[in-house]
Amino acid sequence: MLNSQKICIIGSGLTGSTIAYLLSKFKLQIDIVDDNYKKKISTKLALSKSSLDQLHNSGLKEIKKKSNPIKNIYLYDSYSEINLEKDLKFSSSNKEKVLAYIIDSTTLLSHLNKNLRNLNNINFIKKKISSISDNNIFKTITFEDFSKKNYSLVILTSGNNLELLPKINLKTIIHKSYNEDAYVFSLSHKKIINNSARQFFLKDGPLAFLPVSGEKTFVIWSIKKDSFNKKYVSNKNYLLNFFNKNFKELFKRINSVSDISVFNLDYVFNELKQFKRTLLFGDIASKIHPIAGQGWNMTLRNAFSLVKVIKDFEDLGLEIGSNIFIEKYLDEVKLNNFAFTILIDGIRKIFDIKIDGYASMRKNTLSIIDKNYFIKNNLAKVADKGLFI
Repeated sequence: MLNSQKICIIGSGLTGSTIAYLLSKFKLQIDIVDDNYKKKISTKLALSKSSLDQLHNSGLKEIKKKSNPIKNIYLYDSYSEINLEKDLKFSSSNKEKVLAYIIDSTTLLSHLNKNLRNLNNINFIKKKISSISDNNIFKTITFEDFSKKNYSLVILTSGNNLELLPKINLKTIIHKSYNEDAYVFSLSHKKIINNSARQFFLKDGPLAFLPVSGEKTFVIWSIKKDSFNKKYVSNKNYLLNFFNKNFKELFKRINSVSDISVFNLDYVFNELKQFKRTLLFGDIASKIHPIAGQGWNMTLRNAFSLVKVIKDFEDLGLEIGSNIFIEKYLDEVKLNNFAFTILIDGIRKIFDIKIDGYASMRKNTLSIIDKNYFIKNNLAKVADKGLFI
């Protein structure tokens, strides 16, 4: 039965390409549909060790070599002022062990596409979708040129085609604005041993440093829309002076700042009103605050869960995309995803309370956690592998 089944993945970005690659190992015909295969926006991704290990085991052997390892993670509660004395530290007792990795998204996407274009069961379709409908057996996609294709399963990974969203009966469970913008850019600096990720919780929003190489660090700075700190990101010279003044001890000398990209920050959790032969992945399913660098890892965990369910159904000779299949997959991921997004939102709330007495208590709590191996170990496990409810 599996020999004749076809899957449609809508979206050729990182999420769609990763899922296509993982599912290409099965006896499935996979169409990747995107009416615009233009160059994707480049960013840096934080991959947990568990996520990268599973990608490596799936056949993506080169990505570990192209990633920068993180061996330490430092948290700083800088509510009152920027202080380089860390409040919470995660590091391995084994000097060789890695906590996470940083990789360029375009590097990973390029590696995926190189593999996908050599596979016989992968087909790229550059067409605009007019409609998605149900027939008695399959999900039918009608393209703008009036051609039609039937699929056992449709996986939607791209929300860029806004005209398509009303056609899939999307239901928003949570949509909350953080009233923040994320400013992302890179710092070029003097060569250092750069294997530590750092998260500063400033009064008006968190600031994260992700190590890219010995001479480059990626920055994600979430700033309240009405914050005084907006002035620093309005001008590269202001920004360069700000970082050299406050973080010179970390980077010795910061030489330049790259172009700055800006993204509005929302907390979103969506699902389908009707799940028939359709699944959501990536930003169209959920958006979380970048505070813990966990958005992409959550998407990957969902993809690995999908692989597990397909393997189980393949072993049993059962149909992919059936109601039982969809229910099985949702049982695997839905509760964990919902709880995990609430957890990340809760962390953001904890560090968003602007009361001096509470801030002092929060700083003391971090100090207590830092001395408790059991709590730190379990927090590290959640960051690496997610929640298991």
